Amino acid sequence: MKNKYYFFYLEIALKKKEDLNVYAFENISHIPTNKLIEIFNIKLEKDPYLLEGYLLTKTMYRKHKEYLGQHIGALNLDVFVYCLRLYAGDSYKVIRKLYKKNLLE
Repeated sequence: MKNKYYFFYLEIALKKKEDLNVYAFENISHIPTNKLIEIFNIKLEKDPYLLEGYLLTKTMYRKHKEYLGQHIGALNLDVFVYCLRLYAGDSYKVIRKLYKKNLLE
């Protein structure tokens, strides 16, 4: 049986509407999936495979600020937009290439 690898990343972009580039990725796979579902208010009935991107709002951030600070570090929602993405593949190298490629788009 083949292994499947799953990684959660925060895509980090400037908040400017004219600049839609993703400038950084933060691997947050160490945070339990159930906690990410809670923080990002993900409705599993609508998106059971977590295919959508989920933006971190200021309301969500304030509610989970202490936890996020402990597990991710400082976040600046005034300057940056943070979007949760799930990457999956049959090997770690496939995942790395996927998000590295997206970084250039």
